[in-house]
Amino acid sequence: MPFPIYIGWGLLAPVCLSLFYGSLSYPAMKALGYQPNHSVRYRISVYLFPMLLFLGWGMFNIPLPLVYILAFLEKVFRIDRKNMGHTKELILVNLSHLTSMALHMILIGVFSLILRMPMNELLRQPFWRILTICSVLAANSLLTLLIPHTDIVGEVFRTQAESAEVRPFLIFLWFCNAFLLVDSVLCISSIDWRLLPLFLVGSTVLLEFYLIRFLKHLYNLLKEHYVEEEHRSLMKKLEQQKQDAAKLRSRSERDPMTKVFTRRYVLEQTEFLLKAKKPFSFVYLDLDHLKQINDKEGHEAGDLYISRFAEEFSRMLRKTDIFSRVGGDEFVVLLPGCEEEKAAERMEAIRSRLSEEFHPPYSFSYGIFYVSGRNAHSVEQIFRSADLAMYQDKQARES
Repeated sequence: MPFPIYIGWGLLAPVCLSLFYGSLSYPAMKALGYQPNHSVRYRISVYLFPMLLFLGWGMFNIPLPLVYILAFLEKVFRIDRKNMGHTKELILVNLSHLTSMALHMILIGVFSLILRMPMNELLRQPFWRILTICSVLAANSLLTLLIPHTDIVGEVFRTQAESAEVRPFLIFLWFCNAFLLVDSVLCISSIDWRLLPLFLVGSTVLLEFYLIRFLKHLYNLLKEHYVEEEHRSLMKKLEQQKQDAAKLRSRSERDPMTKVFTRRYVLEQTEFLLKAKKPFSFVYLDLDHLKQINDKEGHEAGDLYISRFAEEFSRMLRKTDIFSRVGGDEFVVLLPGCEEEKAAERMEAIRSRLSEEFHPPYSFSYGIFYVSGRNAHSVEQIFRSADLAMYQDKQARES
Protein backbone atom coordinates (compact mmCIF):
# COMPACT_ATOMS: atom_id res chain seq x y z
CA MET A 1 0.00 0.00 0.00
CA PRO A 2 1.86 3.12 -1.18
CA PHE A 3 0.03 5.60 1.06
CA PRO A 4 -0.88 3.99 4.42
CA ILE A 5 -3.44 6.02 6.34
CA TYR A 6 -2.86 7.16 9.92
CA ILE A 7 -5.83 8.02 12.11
CA GLY A 8 -5.10 9.08 15.68
CA TRP A 9 -5.19 11.80 18.33
CA GLY A 10 -1.82 13.05 17.14
CA LEU A 11 -3.54 14.70 14.17
CA LEU A 12 -5.07 17.26 16.52
CA ALA A 13 -1.63 18.86 17.04
CA PRO A 14 -1.08 20.12 13.45
CA VAL A 15 -4.76 21.07 13.19
CA CYS A 16 -4.67 23.21 16.35
CA LEU A 17 -1.31 24.75 15.56
CA SER A 18 -2.30 25.62 11.99
CA LEU A 19 -5.46 27.34 13.27
CA PHE A 20 -3.44 29.20 15.91
CA TYR A 21 -0.88 30.26 13.31
CA GLY A 22 -3.68 31.46 11.03
CA SER A 23 -5.19 33.57 13.82
CA LEU A 24 -1.85 35.35 14.31
CA SER A 25 -1.36 36.13 10.62
CA TYR A 26 -3.74 39.11 10.48
CA PRO A 27 -1.85 41.46 12.89
CA ALA A 28 1.49 40.33 11.43
CA MET A 29 0.44 41.04 7.84
CA LYS A 30 -1.05 44.36 8.93
CA ALA A 31 2.24 45.30 10.63
CA LEU A 32 4.06 44.60 7.34
CA GLY A 33 1.83 46.98 5.41
CA TYR A 34 -0.78 44.55 4.07
CA GLN A 35 -4.44 45.13 4.90
CA PRO A 36 -6.10 41.71 4.58
CA ASN A 37 -9.87 41.59 4.53
CA HIS A 38 -12.01 39.02 6.25
CA SER A 39 -13.58 37.65 3.08
CA VAL A 40 -14.40 34.00 2.56
CA ARG A 41 -11.33 33.67 0.34
CA TYR A 42 -9.07 35.01 3.07
CA ARG A 43 -10.56 32.73 5.76
CA ILE A 44 -10.23 29.68 3.54
CA SER A 45 -6.59 30.40 2.71
CA VAL A 46 -5.63 31.21 6.31
CA TYR A 47 -7.54 28.56 8.24
CA LEU A 48 -9.07 25.81 6.12
CA PHE A 49 -6.43 25.11 3.46
CA PRO A 50 -3.36 24.90 5.78
CA MET A 51 -5.32 22.77 8.26
CA LEU A 52 -6.36 20.31 5.53
CA LEU A 53 -2.84 20.26 4.04
CA PHE A 54 -1.06 19.46 7.30
CA LEU A 55 -3.80 17.11 8.38
CA GLY A 56 -3.48 15.26 5.08
CA TRP A 57 0.31 15.07 5.36
CA GLY A 58 -0.04 13.65 8.84
CA MET A 59 -2.49 11.00 7.61
CA PHE A 60 -0.76 10.18 4.32
CA ASN A 61 2.88 10.10 3.31
CA ILE A 62 2.39 12.71 0.59
CA PRO A 63 5.66 13.45 -1.28
CA LEU A 64 7.41 16.32 0.49
CA PRO A 65 8.03 18.44 -2.65
CA LEU A 66 4.30 18.32 -3.37
CA VAL A 67 3.53 19.50 0.16
CA TYR A 68 5.90 22.44 -0.29
CA ILE A 69 4.36 23.36 -3.64
CA LEU A 70 0.84 23.27 -2.21
CA ALA A 71 1.90 25.37 0.80
CA PHE A 72 3.45 27.94 -1.55
CA LEU A 73 0.29 28.13 -3.65
CA GLU A 74 -1.74 28.62 -0.46
CA LYS A 75 0.35 31.69 0.43
CA VAL A 76 -0.08 33.09 -3.08
CA PHE A 77 -3.83 32.51 -2.91
CA ARG A 78 -3.99 34.35 0.42
CA ILE A 79 -2.65 37.61 -0.97
CA ASP A 80 -5.05 40.12 -2.52
CA ARG A 81 -3.10 41.88 -5.27
CA LYS A 82 -5.33 44.94 -5.15
CA ASN A 83 -4.11 45.87 -1.68
CA MET A 84 -0.40 45.40 -2.08
CA GLY A 85 2.48 46.23 -4.39
CA HIS A 86 3.62 43.31 -6.54
CA THR A 87 7.19 43.29 -5.22
CA LYS A 88 6.10 43.48 -1.60
CA GLU A 89 3.67 40.62 -2.21
CA LEU A 90 6.31 38.35 -3.73
CA ILE A 91 8.82 39.09 -0.98
CA LEU A 92 6.29 38.26 1.71
CA VAL A 93 5.32 34.96 0.05
CA ASN A 94 8.84 33.83 -0.87
CA LEU A 95 10.50 34.77 2.40
CA SER A 96 7.90 33.14 4.65
CA HIS A 97 7.83 29.98 2.52
CA LEU A 98 11.61 29.79 2.33
CA THR A 99 12.13 30.02 6.09
CA SER A 100 9.45 27.38 6.70
CA MET A 101 10.98 24.98 4.17
CA ALA A 102 14.50 25.48 5.50
CA LEU A 103 13.52 24.87 9.12
CA HIS A 104 11.47 21.82 8.18
CA MET A 105 14.26 20.22 6.15
CA ILE A 106 16.84 20.94 8.85
CA LEU A 107 14.62 19.19 11.41
CA ILE A 108 14.18 16.19 9.11
CA GLY A 109 17.94 15.94 8.59
CA VAL A 110 18.75 16.36 12.31
CA PHE A 111 16.23 13.71 13.40
CA SER A 112 17.55 11.39 10.70
CA LEU A 113 21.10 11.78 11.99
CA ILE A 114 20.10 11.32 15.63
CA LEU A 115 18.01 8.21 14.93
CA ARG A 116 20.42 6.93 12.27
CA MET A 117 17.44 6.38 10.02
CA PRO A 118 17.20 7.31 6.33
CA MET A 119 15.10 10.41 5.76
CA ASN A 120 12.61 8.62 3.51
CA GLU A 121 12.08 6.00 6.23
CA LEU A 122 11.65 8.75 8.81
CA LEU A 123 8.92 10.44 6.76
CA ARG A 124 7.02 7.19 6.40
CA GLN A 125 6.29 7.29 10.10
CA PRO A 126 3.34 9.57 11.01
CA PHE A 127 4.87 10.53 14.36
CA TRP A 128 7.91 12.17 12.77
CA ARG A 129 5.87 13.83 10.04
CA ILE A 130 3.59 15.35 12.67
CA LEU A 131 6.47 16.31 14.98
CA THR A 132 8.45 18.11 12.28
CA ILE A 133 5.50 20.03 10.87
CA CYS A 134 4.29 20.97 14.38
CA SER A 135 7.76 22.27 15.23
CA VAL A 136 7.71 24.48 12.14
CA LEU A 137 4.20 25.75 12.93
CA ALA A 138 5.24 26.54 16.50
CA ALA A 139 8.34 28.43 15.35
CA ASN A 140 6.33 30.35 12.73
CA SER A 141 3.70 31.23 15.31
CA LEU A 142 6.36 32.63 17.64
CA LEU A 143 7.90 34.68 14.83
CA THR A 144 4.48 35.90 13.71
CA LEU A 145 3.71 36.89 17.28
CA LEU A 146 6.84 39.05 17.41
CA ILE A 147 6.37 40.85 14.07
CA PRO A 148 3.78 43.46 15.25
CA HIS A 149 6.18 44.48 18.04
CA THR A 150 9.09 45.23 15.70
CA ASP A 151 7.87 48.68 14.68
CA ILE A 152 10.95 49.89 12.83
CA VAL A 153 11.31 46.63 10.86
CA GLY A 154 7.66 46.75 9.83
CA GLU A 155 7.88 50.42 8.90
CA VAL A 156 10.98 49.87 6.76
CA PHE A 157 9.32 46.93 5.00
CA ARG A 158 6.10 48.90 4.40
CA THR A 159 7.83 51.95 2.96
CA GLN A 160 10.83 50.48 1.14
CA ALA A 161 9.63 47.12 -0.22
CA GLU A 162 8.95 48.61 -3.65
CA SER A 163 12.36 50.27 -4.03
CA ALA A 164 14.85 49.25 -6.71
CA GLU A 165 17.29 47.82 -4.14
CA VAL A 166 14.83 45.03 -3.35
CA ARG A 167 14.72 43.56 -6.86
CA PRO A 168 18.05 41.61 -6.60
CA PHE A 169 16.93 40.26 -3.23
CA LEU A 170 13.67 39.04 -4.75
CA ILE A 171 15.61 37.19 -7.46
CA PHE A 172 17.77 35.63 -4.75
CA LEU A 173 14.62 34.48 -2.91
CA TRP A 174 13.30 32.80 -6.04
CA PHE A 175 16.61 30.99 -6.41
CA CYS A 176 16.62 29.87 -2.76
CA ASN A 177 13.09 28.54 -2.95
CA ALA A 178 13.88 26.59 -6.11
CA PHE A 179 17.11 25.27 -4.57
CA LEU A 180 15.35 24.01 -1.43
CA LEU A 181 12.52 22.51 -3.44
CA VAL A 182 15.07 20.46 -5.41
CA ASP A 183 16.84 19.54 -2.17
CA SER A 184 13.56 18.29 -0.72
CA VAL A 185 13.67 15.47 -3.27
CA LEU A 186 16.63 14.09 -1.26
CA CYS A 187 14.33 13.67 1.75
CA ILE A 188 12.17 11.14 -0.06
CA SER A 189 14.88 9.52 -2.17
CA SER A 190 16.16 6.01 -1.43
CA ILE A 191 19.84 6.93 -1.79
CA ASP A 192 21.83 4.73 0.59
CA TRP A 193 24.33 7.27 1.92
CA ARG A 194 24.67 7.88 5.63
CA LEU A 195 25.98 11.41 5.17
CA LEU A 196 23.02 12.47 3.01
CA PRO A 197 21.14 14.04 5.97
CA LEU A 198 24.31 15.86 6.99
CA PHE A 199 24.72 17.13 3.44
CA LEU A 200 21.10 18.32 3.41
CA VAL A 201 21.39 20.08 6.78
CA GLY A 202 24.75 21.65 5.86
CA SER A 203 23.58 22.99 2.51
CA THR A 204 20.35 24.35 4.01
CA VAL A 205 22.14 26.02 6.92
CA LEU A 206 24.68 27.54 4.51
CA LEU A 207 21.87 28.85 2.35
CA GLU A 208 20.14 30.34 5.42
CA PHE A 209 23.43 31.94 6.47
CA TYR A 210 23.76 33.74 3.14
CA LEU A 211 20.08 34.66 3.28
CA ILE A 212 20.50 36.25 6.71
CA ARG A 213 23.59 38.14 5.55
CA PHE A 214 21.72 39.36 2.49
CA LEU A 215 18.74 40.34 4.64
CA LYS A 216 20.91 42.23 7.11
CA HIS A 217 22.70 44.15 4.36
CA LEU A 218 19.42 44.93 2.60
CA TYR A 219 17.76 46.00 5.85
CA ASN A 220 20.59 48.40 6.67
CA LEU A 221 20.38 49.86 3.18
CA LEU A 222 16.60 50.24 3.28
CA LYS A 223 16.72 51.61 6.81
CA GLU A 224 19.13 54.30 5.67
CA HIS A 225 16.75 55.23 2.86
CA TYR A 226 13.86 55.17 5.30
CA VAL A 227 15.66 57.49 7.72
CA GLU A 228 16.50 59.87 4.86
CA GLU A 229 12.89 59.91 3.69
CA GLU A 230 11.68 60.44 7.26
CA HIS A 231 14.13 63.33 7.61
CA ARG A 232 12.92 64.91 4.37
CA SER A 233 9.32 64.39 5.42
CA LEU A 234 10.00 65.93 8.81
CA MET A 235 11.73 68.92 7.24
CA LYS A 236 8.74 69.43 4.93
CA LYS A 237 6.38 69.29 7.90
CA LEU A 238 8.52 71.75 9.83
CA GLU A 239 8.65 74.09 6.84
CA GLN A 240 4.88 73.81 6.45
CA GLN A 241 4.43 74.53 10.15
CA LYS A 242 6.66 77.58 9.82
CA GLN A 243 4.62 78.80 6.88
CA ASP A 244 1.36 78.18 8.74
CA ALA A 245 2.72 79.96 11.80
CA ALA A 246 3.84 82.88 9.63
CA LYS A 247 0.37 83.08 8.07
CA LEU A 248 -1.28 83.04 11.48
CA ARG A 249 1.15 85.64 12.76
CA SER A 250 0.52 87.79 9.70
CA ARG A 251 -3.24 87.52 10.23
CA SER A 252 -2.89 88.50 13.87
CA GLU A 253 -0.64 91.44 12.96
CA ARG A 254 -2.78 92.81 10.14
CA ASP A 255 -6.16 94.50 10.30
CA PRO A 256 -8.58 92.47 8.12
CA MET A 257 -10.28 95.46 6.52
CA THR A 258 -7.44 97.93 5.90
CA LYS A 259 -4.49 95.46 5.75
CA VAL A 260 -2.41 97.76 7.96
CA PHE A 261 -0.99 96.66 11.31
CA THR A 262 -3.19 96.02 14.33
CA ARG A 263 -3.31 97.85 17.66
CA ARG A 264 -1.57 94.95 19.37
CA TYR A 265 1.33 95.01 16.93
CA VAL A 266 2.03 98.75 17.19
CA LEU A 267 1.92 98.60 20.99
CA GLU A 268 4.42 95.71 20.93
CA GLN A 269 6.73 97.71 18.64
CA THR A 270 6.39 100.75 20.88
CA GLU A 271 7.37 98.64 23.87
CA PHE A 272 10.34 97.31 21.91
CA LEU A 273 11.59 100.85 21.07
CA LEU A 274 11.18 101.88 24.69
CA LYS A 275 13.25 98.96 25.95
CA ALA A 276 15.88 99.63 23.28
CA LYS A 277 15.91 103.33 24.34
CA LYS A 278 15.61 104.50 20.77
CA PRO A 279 14.00 107.85 19.86
CA PHE A 280 10.69 107.88 17.98
CA SER A 281 7.54 109.89 17.39
CA PHE A 282 4.18 108.40 18.25
CA VAL A 283 1.42 109.90 16.07
CA TYR A 284 -2.26 109.40 16.85
CA LEU A 285 -4.68 109.98 13.89
CA ASP A 286 -8.44 110.33 13.74
CA LEU A 287 -10.42 110.66 10.50
CA ASP A 288 -12.70 113.66 10.20
CA HIS A 289 -16.30 113.59 8.98
CA LEU A 290 -16.66 109.79 9.04
CA LYS A 291 -19.94 110.04 10.94
CA GLN A 292 -21.43 112.22 8.22
CA ILE A 293 -20.40 109.70 5.53
CA ASN A 294 -21.96 106.83 7.50
CA ASP A 295 -25.19 108.75 8.08
CA LYS A 296 -25.46 109.96 4.51
CA GLU A 297 -24.14 107.06 2.42
CA GLY A 298 -24.18 104.10 4.82
CA HIS A 299 -21.59 102.12 6.73
CA GLU A 300 -20.31 100.35 3.62
CA ALA A 301 -19.30 103.70 2.16
CA GLY A 302 -17.70 104.57 5.50
CA ASP A 303 -15.68 101.33 5.51
CA LEU A 304 -14.56 101.98 1.95
CA TYR A 305 -13.51 105.51 2.97
CA ILE A 306 -11.41 104.11 5.84
CA SER A 307 -9.79 101.46 3.62
CA ARG A 308 -8.87 103.90 0.88
CA PHE A 309 -7.49 106.36 3.40
CA ALA A 310 -5.29 103.64 4.94
CA GLU A 311 -4.07 102.61 1.48
CA GLU A 312 -3.17 106.13 0.36
CA PHE A 313 -1.66 107.11 3.70
CA SER A 314 0.55 103.98 3.72
CA ARG A 315 2.05 104.93 0.36
CA MET A 316 3.38 108.22 1.81
CA LEU A 317 5.31 106.59 4.66
CA ARG A 318 8.82 105.25 4.89
CA LYS A 319 9.50 101.51 4.95
CA THR A 320 10.65 101.81 8.55
CA ASP A 321 7.42 103.54 9.66
CA ILE A 322 4.69 101.46 11.28
CA PHE A 323 1.10 102.32 10.43
CA SER A 324 -1.72 100.63 12.34
CA ARG A 325 -5.44 100.84 12.89
CA VAL A 326 -6.30 101.03 16.60
CA GLY A 327 -10.04 101.69 16.37
CA GLY A 328 -12.90 102.32 13.97
CA ASP A 329 -11.48 105.46 12.34
CA GLU A 330 -8.44 105.86 14.58
CA PHE A 331 -4.88 105.09 13.50
CA VAL A 332 -1.38 105.24 14.94
CA VAL A 333 1.87 105.96 13.11
CA LEU A 334 5.14 104.98 14.71
CA LEU A 335 8.06 106.98 13.27
CA PRO A 336 11.40 105.56 14.51
CA GLY A 337 14.26 108.08 14.65
CA CYS A 338 11.96 110.96 13.75
CA GLU A 339 11.90 114.06 16.01
CA GLU A 340 8.66 115.84 16.88
CA GLU A 341 9.20 118.82 14.59
CA LYS A 342 10.04 116.61 11.62
CA ALA A 343 7.08 114.35 12.39
CA ALA A 344 4.75 117.37 12.42
CA GLU A 345 6.10 118.56 9.04
CA ARG A 346 5.50 115.11 7.54
CA MET A 347 1.97 114.86 8.91
CA GLU A 348 1.12 118.35 7.61
CA ALA A 349 2.47 117.49 4.18
CA ILE A 350 0.52 114.22 4.04
CA ARG A 351 -2.68 115.88 5.25
CA SER A 352 -2.36 118.64 2.70
CA ARG A 353 -1.71 116.18 -0.12
CA LEU A 354 -4.60 113.86 0.82
CA SER A 355 -7.05 116.76 1.03
CA GLU A 356 -5.96 118.34 -2.26
CA GLU A 357 -5.32 115.37 -4.56
CA PHE A 358 -8.31 113.17 -3.76
CA HIS A 359 -12.05 113.53 -4.08
CA PRO A 360 -13.67 113.30 -1.69
CA PRO A 361 -10.74 114.72 0.28
CA TYR A 362 -9.28 112.73 3.15
CA SER A 363 -9.19 114.85 6.26
CA PHE A 364 -7.74 113.81 9.61
CA SER A 365 -6.56 115.23 12.91
CA TYR A 366 -3.36 114.11 14.60
CA GLY A 367 -1.42 114.37 17.82
CA ILE A 368 2.28 113.69 18.32
CA PHE A 369 4.18 112.50 21.36
CA TYR A 370 7.96 112.38 21.03
CA VAL A 371 10.13 109.95 22.99
CA SER A 372 13.80 110.87 23.06
CA GLY A 373 14.95 107.50 24.34
CA ARG A 374 16.34 108.93 27.57
CA ASN A 375 13.08 109.72 29.34
CA ALA A 376 11.02 106.93 30.93
CA HIS A 377 7.46 106.56 29.69
CA SER A 378 5.01 103.70 29.59
CA VAL A 379 3.13 102.71 26.45
CA GLU A 380 -0.15 103.75 28.09
CA GLN A 381 1.20 107.22 28.90
CA ILE A 382 2.44 107.69 25.34
CA PHE A 383 -0.88 106.51 23.94
CA ARG A 384 -2.93 108.85 26.16
CA SER A 385 -0.67 111.84 25.54
CA ALA A 386 -0.80 111.45 21.73
CA ASP A 387 -4.58 110.91 21.91
CA LEU A 388 -4.99 114.12 23.93
CA ALA A 389 -2.82 116.03 21.46
CA MET A 390 -4.98 114.72 18.61
CA TYR A 391 -8.19 116.05 20.27
CA GLN A 392 -6.54 119.43 20.77
CA ASP A 393 -5.68 119.51 17.07
CA LYS A 394 -9.25 118.52 16.13
CA GLN A 395 -10.76 121.21 18.34
CA ALA A 396 -8.37 123.85 17.00
CA ARG A 397 -9.27 122.97 13.39
CA GLU A 398 -13.01 122.89 14.02
CA SER A 399 -13.12 126.22 15.85
